[in-house]
Amino acid sequence: MEGIISPKAVTLPIHKTKGGQIMAAGADILNGFQCHFIYAYAYTTGITGMSTKPHVHDYDEAIFFMGSDPQNFEDLGATVEFSIGANEEEKFTFDKATAVVVPKGVPHCPMRTLKIEKPYLCMAVSLTARRED
Repeated sequence: MEGIISPKAVTLPIHKTKGGQIMAAGADILNGFQCHFIYAYAYTTGITGMSTKPHVHDYDEAIFFMGSDPQNFEDLGATVEFSIGANEEEKFTFDKATAVVVPKGVPHCPMRTLKIEKPYLCMAVSLTARRED
């Protein structure tokens, strides 16, 4: 039957980049599950991720920031600034576990790590089968 997802375990693809490792998967990997996610750790200050300027998607997205201490992942161990708007007019700054929800059509990014004491997890979950940037 079309549209039915059957149970399946999949090995997630880990890609090595010059900035560390990143995991990304969409419906093609997730047995047809209609979402896409990117999972990576940040460990340096400056622009975080690949988006150096604001961009827009035609799908909703939530970006999660969590600390790397398994006993206290509420503590981000860093201070992050996340920009919203075509000209980065609104900036959110946080140092605790945070989710930034970005509705489709809303310009967002860049993300900047302003201060860091330990690596933190950044995970983007997009409501699309395949992410295009």
